Amino acid sequence: MRVLYDGWPLVRNPTSPGSLHLLAILENLPDDIDPIVAFPESVPMWMGDILAEIRLTPNTPLGRLRWEQVQIPLLARILNVKVLHQTAPTAPVLSDLITLFSPTDFGSGIEDWSGVRHNSTESIHILTRLRLSLAQGGMAQVKEILWPLDLPGSELSGKLVGLPPIVPLAFIPHADGQLPSPGKKGNSIVERVEQLGLPETYILYHGPGERGNLRRLLQAWNWAVAAIGASYPLVVIGLAQQAKKIFSELVEEYDIGDNQRVLSEVKPDLLPYLYQDCKAVFHPAPASPWCGPVRLALACGKPLVASESLFTDAITGPAAYLVDEGDARALGAALVTVIVEEQVAESLSAAAIKRSANWLSPGFGEQLLERYHKVFAESG
Repeated sequence: MRVLYDGWPLVRNPTSPGSLHLLAILENLPDDIDPIVAFPESVPMWMGDILAEIRLTPNTPLGRLRWEQVQIPLLARILNVKVLHQTAPTAPVLSDLITLFSPTDFGSGIEDWSGVRHNSTESIHILTRLRLSLAQGGMAQVKEILWPLDLPGSELSGKLVGLPPIVPLAFIPHADGQLPSPGKKGNSIVERVEQLGLPETYILYHGPGERGNLRRLLQAWNWAVAAIGASYPLVVIGLAQQAKKIFSELVEEYDIGDNQRVLSEVKPDLLPYLYQDCKAVFHPAPASPWCGPVRLALACGKPLVASESLFTDAITGPAAYLVDEGDARALGAALVTVIVEEQVAESLSAAAIKRSANWLSPGFGEQLLERYHKVFAESG
């Protein structure tokens, strides 16, 4: 069966949950699925061999709109592909494509899907409303919403179908706690990690980058930085250009000092090593259903301090230190506890490894194939 995958996040936001979940899907596909990934520009070098179709599309609000509503259905017709799998709720409205959707946004899956950014306030307003209207119409085209089996139901309207949770294979350590060997590219990856100039010890924050989430992050960090910031600075990844600007403004507003650093750009093949080398993962933000920082931290066996929520609690169970997201002081104190109390960190790490042990389930690919066949047959 031929299936078309929307590769927009792989090149436009490569460290996002949408991009990482798509990588995990491609790694877990059975031989019966013939995947084709649509890219709006050349295939990233870190992806390796993949059957790709490229349709050059600018990274602008109008370009994104055309990609979703024109380029994807046109490409599907040219390739004679009937099944489309997306990680954003942007199914083309005027198309007979059989669409499945894996929600990957932070939260319920649709809180910040639009991604419309432009200098003109009027343009933001118009394009946001247009994409919202088209996406709402497109959701009626979605045959199934693929949802992790370990989560409670979603507020999304549509048919939810449960599948085993997965993360990219590179995030799953061996029994000795080490990540899989990078193979022939090993020296290159080691060199690229070293070029990042990371501190010897650090705390990791991996998106999201909306102002409210960054403010919550820095309010909590402000309570912890005096105790641990000098020895364990905060390393921030996954922020778009506008989010980096907001982060800098907030650092200045809170007068926190220089014990935090935003990495300008990190490729997905380096991400597992950043997770492995950090002391703890800090995520005072909503969880992503698929492949977000909460799951990645657990997969790497890292102590996790996060905001308490229905999704986060379902994913982590006892494998994280969860705190009310509105209590910045308690979040900061929890982070200090995980850093200074070794027994707490070790307990969380052991629980994380146990919690994520079944995320290598070989059943995901076979169950996904069943869903593709089922929706195809029902649409015939």
